[in-house]
Amino acid sequence: MRYEPLSATFHTTNRHKLSEAIGLEAIAIIDTADILSRPGDFEHPFRPNSNFYYLTGVDEPKAVLVLAPGHSNGHLHEILFIQETNEHMALWAGKSLTQAEASGRSGIRSVMWLSELDQILGRMLESFRTVYSNAETPLEPGPLDPSGRRLAELRLRLPMHTFHPAAAILGKFRAVKSPEEIAQIRRAITITGKGLGKAWAAIQPGLPEYALEAELTAEFTRQGATGSAFSAIIAAGKNATIIHYAAADTSVQSGELILFDVGAEVGYYAADISRCVPVSGEFSIRQRAVYEAVFRTQQAGIALHKPGATILGIDETMRKLLIAELVGLGELTTKQAHSPEAGQHLRKYYAHISHHLGLDVHDTEGPRTPFVPGMVVTCEPGLYLQAEGIGVRLEDDILITSTGHEVLSKAIPSAPEEVEVAIRQIST
Repeated sequence: MRYEPLSATFHTTNRHKLSEAIGLEAIAIIDTADILSRPGDFEHPFRPNSNFYYLTGVDEPKAVLVLAPGHSNGHLHEILFIQETNEHMALWAGKSLTQAEASGRSGIRSVMWLSELDQILGRMLESFRTVYSNAETPLEPGPLDPSGRRLAELRLRLPMHTFHPAAAILGKFRAVKSPEEIAQIRRAITITGKGLGKAWAAIQPGLPEYALEAELTAEFTRQGATGSAFSAIIAAGKNATIIHYAAADTSVQSGELILFDVGAEVGYYAADISRCVPVSGEFSIRQRAVYEAVFRTQQAGIALHKPGATILGIDETMRKLLIAELVGLGELTTKQAHSPEAGQHLRKYYAHISHHLGLDVHDTEGPRTPFVPGMVVTCEPGLYLQAEGIGVRLEDDILITSTGHEVLSKAIPSAPEEVEVAIRQIST
């Protein structure tokens, strides 16, 4: 494997917490993700559903976890169903986990073949009329995932049953990371830093953005990352003012800034780092002024990360600071900055809010959730001056501790003078 799996004890603890939360009168059905197909009889690399992986450590498709903590048969309190390998599957895709291997990885004693699911689950649903599903309400219309399809079918077939979202419970559990999870995130951040170093070393005028992405992702692979946690944003010049720029098909030019918003994934845990570097190795006076405005704001925001704080509260503080910085940059007047419409003026320049980080880049829990030790969040203010083609975003990954916080990504150059030194050293 490319990564060191988390311990079976970790996954067992997570299942026990979910079992306690749903109680003895309910059953939980947790499906993993679909295999996504490409045209031409090919498939995208499989990525397990985050909740399913959190509970089992199994990263194979077509698997289902059933929890029935109140079942009279103790062997049926936890059941993992996995697909049985046949010769045809083994020939084309290699062998999948054996029952013993799946049990060892997950800590689940009762591992059965997927072909047994319908019969066993059907009998269990006769005894348990409260069902917790892994289905989530989609943000946009589209095909349902395995959990969504199962929920729709069960609601139609069992109209007298009551259905609840397991994701609402699991989200609170997942928001607080264990030491094992934090170690995976640290590794993802370290690899992200190495990838950025390789990309920065390749910077030269005339090089397309996608060539820099190639250097970045190649280093991710060399370092053993599961892959990229999200599609890299590498945006030169005016492209950096497009928040989720993805084309990466423009050549970088001398005198421009390049914004990198990237992250490696290790053991399905994500890093999410943003840095902005000058192609020439030195900021222009105007570029440095914008960069320093963002850097000062981010440093002030980072200092506020401690138990009890919230992303929303920190963001509100950074917005006020950015409004003041825009006055210093000559983008807003003092009158505009102190007017009731100051927030509306800021929208032209600022569009981001930070987020939790973990198995998903935008992980569970929202901006109003008070911080507790063990949470990992990002801090990512930015300013986007479209008329000048200058976009600066700085993003770091932060662990909330009992005494405050730890900036997990502090080793990646961020202060303007550190960035200039890093680029000049690499290019010489």
